[in-house]
Amino acid sequence: MKRMPRLNTGTGRLAALALATVLLTACAVYTPPQPQMGAVTNPAVLPGAVRTAEWDIGATRYAWSGQGLNYYDTGLFPVLLLFNNHSGRYPIIYAQECRGIGVNGAEFAPYSVEQAAEVVFASTAYKKSAEAAVVGGLTGAAVGAGLGALIGSGFNHGWGAGPGALIGAGAGAIGGAALSQQPSMDQYRATLYQEMSTYAWRAAPIAPGALVPGYLYFPVNAGIHSIRVILRVDNTMQTFIVPVSQPAW
Repeated sequence: MKRMPRLNTGTGRLAALALATVLLTACAVYTPPQPQMGAVTNPAVLPGAVRTAEWDIGATRYAWSGQGLNYYDTGLFPVLLLFNNHSGRYPIIYAQECRGIGVNGAEFAPYSVEQAAEVVFASTAYKKSAEAAVVGGLTGAAVGAGLGALIGSGFNHGWGAGPGALIGAGAGAIGGAALSQQPSMDQYRATLYQEMSTYAWRAAPIAPGALVPGYLYFPVNAGIHSIRVILRVDNTMQTFIVPVSQPAW
């Protein structure tokens, strides 16, 4: 297994705390763009999706909406993992146990949210995007990266009863009001960090009947084409290879 380069996770934790403080004190909040037509609501319809008697698992790559920051330009390759549980059991998937399969079969562990944020914030693309947003006075959808745009409103239990419902409707978990005034650099940074955190895959038991999405973050130059998913349920472990499909829009 190819090892990922070590990142300064201590710095990432401090940055996360600082961003949380900024988020609480910011006078304006941001709403991710509304889900687009054709947004994914069922993993079984994705090319190469894993379909069993108990669950369906699919994966699709992030699609830049044309507004705000393009994650690919920052060095990040977000993959949206989708899980539909039509069993009576409570499986769980841990992001840190998943692997992205790249060129020549090399495997890559996903970044944590803190590591992914460090990659993004260190990039030239982020700096240019942040300057354009602040100097140009951009607001609303023009500020965000649109990670939620692929996620349709048909999901339930995605992030819990409260935030899940908001995110599925496109309102996001940052507060529900659009960024209506020119952002500061700290607000722009906090907005992107919160978006990456909000839409990341969360390790929690998946309830019967639940349809759950979440992103795994990989390096953009790894050539990720499939995801190795380890599913734990009732003291057993199942492994699946899930191809990463192209978005339909």
